Amino acid sequence: MKKRAVNLIRVLVCTLAGAMPVWAQQQGAMAALGYPEMIVHNARIVSMDDASFNSSVGSIAQAMAIRDGKILAMGDNAPMLALAGPATRRIDLAGRTVLPNFILTHEHPTDWSFAEPEAMNRVLKGGNDIMVYRWLTGDSQRQLGQWESVLREAVAEARPGQWVWLSFDIGREYEYAAEIWRAFPQVVSRAKLDQIAPNNPVRVKRHWPLGSRYNSKAEEEIKKLYPEMEGDIDRGIEPDVIFNGKNDVLAQILKAEMELWAAHGITTFGTSAYSAFNFQALSHLDRIGEMPGRIGWSYRGRDYHLEKLQYLAGQLGHGTDHMWLIGAQTLDSGGTCTTLQAKPEVKERESCSFEPGTENRALIEDIIRSGGRIAAMHSGGDKDIDYLMDAIEKASREAGMSMDQIRAKRHAFDHSSGAPRPDQIPRIKNLGMMVSMLNTMLWETHQAYDTAQRAENYGIEYTNWAMPRNSTTKAEVMSTFEIDRPLPHKIFLFIQKGMTRYNDKTKMVYAPGERTDRIIQLKALTTWGGYYLLRENLVGSLEKGKFADFMVLDRDILTIPEDDIPNVKVLMTQVGGEVVHLRPALAQELGLSAVGPSTWDSRPLDNYYAY
Repeated sequence: MKKRAVNLIRVLVCTLAGAMPVWAQQQGAMAALGYPEMIVHNARIVSMDDASFNSSVGSIAQAMAIRDGKILAMGDNAPMLALAGPATRRIDLAGRTVLPNFILTHEHPTDWSFAEPEAMNRVLKGGNDIMVYRWLTGDSQRQLGQWESVLREAVAEARPGQWVWLSFDIGREYEYAAEIWRAFPQVVSRAKLDQIAPNNPVRVKRHWPLGSRYNSKAEEEIKKLYPEMEGDIDRGIEPDVIFNGKNDVLAQILKAEMELWAAHGITTFGTSAYSAFNFQALSHLDRIGEMPGRIGWSYRGRDYHLEKLQYLAGQLGHGTDHMWLIGAQTLDSGGTCTTLQAKPEVKERESCSFEPGTENRALIEDIIRSGGRIAAMHSGGDKDIDYLMDAIEKASREAGMSMDQIRAKRHAFDHSSGAPRPDQIPRIKNLGMMVSMLNTMLWETHQAYDTAQRAENYGIEYTNWAMPRNSTTKAEVMSTFEIDRPLPHKIFLFIQKGMTRYNDKTKMVYAPGERTDRIIQLKALTTWGGYYLLRENLVGSLEKGKFADFMVLDRDILTIPEDDIPNVKVLMTQVGGEVVHLRPALAQELGLSAVGPSTWDSRPLDNYYAY
């Protein structure tokens, strides 16, 4: 009788426990594990947890609980708020839309730190012992007319031997780019720089990381590191030469640049560091806990010995929460050669990098044969993509890889400004490759290989080879997103450009069949980007166990009119549950302090150069 009574009690306890609301059971579990540090609630949290090729964002929640930088749980308001402990911070977003932070799979934040003035000004405060620097202002004619006098004034301020640095500004809308780029080589000469600054090393930039002018003193300093003055040295001048031995200062400049991008919801990058010293500076930020974003880095250097490549292959996907290896690329990336016919002067400008028998082709094959992955690589024309796929097939076969092993690598090529052509897409799918697409090319009209120039050079009917996101999506090939310019303030415009493919300057729609809806564009920026960076289990969507990397928008990007998408503003950005950007108005509403670039000085946030 006693045993029967005990069993009855056990049944009743189990029944009552089973009848307890799920949130009550979760609360008990959270008490055992520790309460969440933060609960975001009363929001429209778009998880982007559907990685399919359909126009579905996946689940949408009202609230999420965050602990130790990761998402503990997501759901409706009541059960999530019930998880709160005495010290849990509650953030009421009043119905605002939340998205996973954006991932750009080909970006150069280390370059952009010296291609726009805000990060430098934030750290260097207009001048320091390292260098005297100036940014030109005004329209192209004013800059071209004043650069010499501005440089003379900077040289007069510098100590003998101190670096003097001057940059043109091609404008917030790149409105001065064409004229400055055309005139720069004729106006700024080494002889003129030697005359102005015989005792100081001088670098004058046309704004872009590439295409600078140096005087003789500068070349003397550069040759200490680059004796032959050859290779991609422009990208290494600041980190390797000017800031040599000043790693802490360089780190703070890179941090400030990443904070600018975070203010637009962009916190994760696929990139090469383009300099060992940049890598050291980023690693320093990581060690001291000051990285405002995450970087999946691709090796790009001067040493491609097989043993190093084999070691790198073993490190794929490994690293810290903020920096990890995603692949490798050759120093000279993919070329612009195409299978299309064109005028002789157009064909003369084309170049191939991966032709059989070339050094680059051998290096690509070595990377693949060693078990490595091609990622974050520049590319241009469809012919070189043919060669790239030939190399993947050949080297993988020689390494004894199965098709499943090849596909698991997720080899990729970036930009997609002239590839893939339609018949390449099935082969890309078969190899398990990914394609990073540069919607910026749909907006620009001054670059040699933007879509407008492609139409002019080869025919408008071939613009469907440029960023063919609809075709790749239909073929179930994941595409990702890039800007590849210091233009974070245009990220929502570039989403719209992918939807419309309309160029405001030429008044043309390029390859309307390659337009997609906004959800496919957002998948490229979030979910699929996580796959490109080999960390789909941690980034790209808002799900239990993933990093709490999210942004709060000022309007619902899923429902607003298409024309309103470029006007979207990011009110708050968090990385690992830490606020890295918070606009003053929302900060006041939440009873918090503003964070990020809005606190740098008295200017309104949207007046910053990078906004």
